[in-house]
Amino acid sequence: MSDANSTAHAADVDEANPLEQSTITMLDVLEEEKEMEEEYAAVLGGSDEKACTYAKGAIQRQALYSCLTCCPEAREDLTKSAGVCLACSYRCHENHELIELYTKRNFRCDCPTLRLGSEKHCALNPQLEAVQPPNAGNLYNQNFQGLYCKCKRPYPDPERTTEEVMLQCAICEDWFHLQHMQAPTVSEKWLDACSEMICDACMERHEFLRDYTGLALQPHSEKKESTAEVNVANCQPAASDQQSEEPAEKRIKLSADENCRRPKIPTDHTGAAFWANDWRKSLCKCDKCLDMYKRQSVEFLLDAEDSVKDYEERGMKRVQENSSYEQGIRALASIDRTKQIDVITEYNRMGDKLKEFLQSFAANKTVVTEEDIKRFFAGMRSENNTNLGQPYFCR
Repeated sequence: MSDANSTAHAADVDEANPLEQSTITMLDVLEEEKEMEEEYAAVLGGSDEKACTYAKGAIQRQALYSCLTCCPEAREDLTKSAGVCLACSYRCHENHELIELYTKRNFRCDCPTLRLGSEKHCALNPQLEAVQPPNAGNLYNQNFQGLYCKCKRPYPDPERTTEEVMLQCAICEDWFHLQHMQAPTVSEKWLDACSEMICDACMERHEFLRDYTGLALQPHSEKKESTAEVNVANCQPAASDQQSEEPAEKRIKLSADENCRRPKIPTDHTGAAFWANDWRKSLCKCDKCLDMYKRQSVEFLLDAEDSVKDYEERGMKRVQENSSYEQGIRALASIDRTKQIDVITEYNRMGDKLKEFLQSFAANKTVVTEEDIKRFFAGMRSENNTNLGQPYFCR
């Protein structure tokens, strides 16, 4: 009983003084900063945060935002929607109601155009004497209205109480809940192996993709799912294996055109398809298929750099070259051991002061504001300035 009381008392202490139970090192801060920068880079890719991309024309992939402050009619009328680049979201649309669109392909920034009205001028394009005509090549979907999936709900959904997983279709670029598509029930590990998803509607609209479903990830049956691993390598059948192991009537048959490498495998696949890395490389590039891709406006499937994965990798490479983590590690490595100890000592002192400062807010159950944080660091600077010039004597 006494042990139980001690445990309960310890839990009460932890709950009452959570700040006193936490210790964060400088390396923890740098590593957390690195994780945040990587997530930030993955979302923004290689987007430029200082220069508007309008002059570059349609960008293969870039971070985009829909402004509902400048285009309030877009809530009800999709034709009134507009998308702006990262730099314009900072400079021209600060404090506006922005919908984060993640990334869209072949889109040109709408900020300097009539999409945002005849009186608004893009601050990053002063060389343009007049508002430009709308971008005829841009495509808009319900995401520009802040709606997603077949359920047409916002993200995050204020009415949901549980975490929601959404996947973006590689063709229509809308986002979908798994439970709202014709898709198998899959595990989180299985989803991690998935590089791209094509929704059930796009699979039905582009029937040729069904011929390639032999390359798609195949979910395990319910009995085996708990113990089986997702083998991505086995998701791409080798022609040599099929010729040696499968009966002749089940082998991959080519079309009458000997140059066409599009598989003709009888398949009963229905619904969405989930693909492993580099599945696009297997798409046939004969003249007949190239013409079909053009007619169906999916030529981008042949471009390896079109994928969101490639977009994210470009952003990750950019942040790895000059991340705060690397800068912090290099800064520590560039100074001698005595100064390293001084830096770490000052950092720990600041952490103790900040913990003491925040403790009063926790005790009074009040919200920490931006002004409170500014006041704290102003006090720290004043204290440091007071200590400057004071001699130190070893005794």
